[in-house]
Amino acid sequence: MNNKGQSLIVFVLLLPIMFLLMAIVYDLGSVELKKQKYENAIKDAITYGLKNKEGDTYQKLSSLLEKNIDGQKNISIEENKITIEVTKKEPSIFTNIIKNYYDIDITYAGHLEGEKIIIRKK
Repeated sequence: MNNKGQSLIVFVLLLPIMFLLMAIVYDLGSVELKKQKYENAIKDAITYGLKNKEGDTYQKLSSLLEKNIDGQKNISIEENKITIEVTKKEPSIFTNIIKNYYDIDITYAGHLEGEKIIIRKK
């Protein structure tokens, strides 16, 4: 018995589902990559701010973050502690269809312990 027609129909019915799954994986992966990029930029800014105390640290950190990160940035600088908070609504590739946005909320705090820089996610 020849099942070529049945196989073709099953393939045609499963093809949109496979494309949808690939689009979801791409969408989630791109958001995770952006979060990782933001986290690395925040860690670099905290390290820079704790190592270079001369001048206007707030302005330097603000311009450094502005070059690397979109969204709302909140920088708090105390004596030996820097806290950076970033929030952003990242659009999905399905935003035009279902108005879906991903919330990116990242907060890191760094401080000095002697000569050692400690950075923790909050």
